[in-house]
Amino acid sequence: MAKKKTTKKKAKARAARDEGGTWAEGGTRRLVMVGIGLLLAAGVAVGAGLGIPALGRSAAARISTESRTVQIWLTPPGWMPQSVFDGVMDRAVAAYEQASRELGPSEALSSEPLRAVQEAVAATGWAAEAPRVRRRPPTMVEGEADAARRNDVVIEMAWRQPVAVVRSTAFQFGARPGLRDTAIDAGADVLPMSGSPESFPGLPVIINPSRLPSPTDASDTNPSWPGQDVRDAIALLGVLLTQDFAGQVAGVDLAEHSEQSRLLIVTTTGGRVVWGAPPQGDGVFQGEVTDERKLANLRGLIAATGALDGGQERVEIHWPGTVLIGGEGVGGGP
Repeated sequence: MAKKKTTKKKAKARAARDEGGTWAEGGTRRLVMVGIGLLLAAGVAVGAGLGIPALGRSAAARISTESRTVQIWLTPPGWMPQSVFDGVMDRAVAAYEQASRELGPSEALSSEPLRAVQEAVAATGWAAEAPRVRRRPPTMVEGEADAARRNDVVIEMAWRQPVAVVRSTAFQFGARPGLRDTAIDAGADVLPMSGSPESFPGLPVIINPSRLPSPTDASDTNPSWPGQDVRDAIALLGVLLTQDFAGQVAGVDLAEHSEQSRLLIVTTTGGRVVWGAPPQGDGVFQGEVTDERKLANLRGLIAATGALDGGQERVEIHWPGTVLIGGEGVGGGP
């Protein structure tokens, strides 16, 4: 759960946790206080890392006057780390608070707080399309005295989803130098989720990219990762992760892409399997086999050794005939 900025907020968070939360529609709620002297109370949250899938979560932050309260609801995707989701909710709550403060008593009749929430959530970089934000009539909840006075604000949103992380020494924009994993989606757009290596173990890793996003891209909500090599790696992962050996695929190494257009599969034991040219592409060297034959060679290698990399540091499966392991042939697929 994100750190609160004041001691008063931490006290509110503890009070909300003691009260408990009500679960509905698999979503997370925040009851936010509105009126003069707005205060944020973050409530119950069941934390989960990216170790897919995460548990259901319920959180509360209350918007309340003497006459009514407002709950903000948003359903998190199961894979999302709690801290990332909390950041999205914090921005939704802050936007509603600000708009409500400016409107005063007319807040309940205005669409401005809803528009403010919509814009704030869209600006997080997680919305695949414009979110829908609506009010929902209050629902009586047994044991909650304020249920009849409570109104719900429901956010409906299609989430962008990461397919991999790119490991690089940059794209930090002011952060300390060092390796960093940055999430990207299927279109190679950068997502607002990054951390030190192994921060997101549920995602495959792409290493040694030839290019890095420019610092000028920092103003973009979802800048595109430059370079064809990262897109080729995404295409290869799309092929590999549908196979029954997907559990042995840790990621893709781009070290040989620039000069030879070769993609290297990184296995979970640290080996490298030379896939060769990107999927559905032409082999750089005459005679490189098709994607279907490469997959057959991989299956044959697993059948022969039990491992995707055959227990070796480097394996070549992009040639016809045999799969090469340290110069010795191992029978490939049919």
